[in-house]
Amino acid sequence: MDNREYRAAVDAYGDMVYRIALNQTRSAADADDVTQTVFMRLYAKPPADAEGDRLKHWLIRVTANECKSLWRSAWRRRVSLQEVTDEHLPPAFDEPDHERLYDALAALPEKCRIVVHLFYFEGYGTREIAEVLGIREPTVRTRLTRARKLLRQQLKEAWDDDEQPEPVPSHDGRGTCPC
Repeated sequence: MDNREYRAAVDAYGDMVYRIALNQTRSAADADDVTQTVFMRLYAKPPADAEGDRLKHWLIRVTANECKSLWRSAWRRRVSLQEVTDEHLPPAFDEPDHERLYDALAALPEKCRIVVHLFYFEGYGTREIAEVLGIREPTVRTRLTRARKLLRQQLKEAWDDDEQPEPVPSHDGRGTCPC
């Protein structure tokens, strides 16, 4: 990979890598570090088939692995979350509902959070997510289902504060729809 190809990859996928890293680490500083590490790995040893979607999938996989490595590091094990909370504030939002949604997404388990991010924010299908993360497609669907259920529970109190939506009738017309 020459410098021109490398620069094109950074321009094309830099924002995506940063968003995934921010979603996983919940810290702008850590997301910057992960993004830098991912692109340093790309420059030092690019994948053999570094073109188009294959490069994008490789970058997502490396980003997810770097985020996991960050959380397993010795520093993370020694420092409690309360000691670093002032440095790791969530982004400011104009709408209180957006902040509630950000908090709810951040509270999801890591395995669910990456699947939700790739599905809703990056536009991947379940088959593509399975290929990128190296897991089975039914596992992706299960994690999406669990994440939706957790988000529904976490955001229920926010909905209770506001006007309650009308219940959706079931598909067979006998009560409300559980989905």
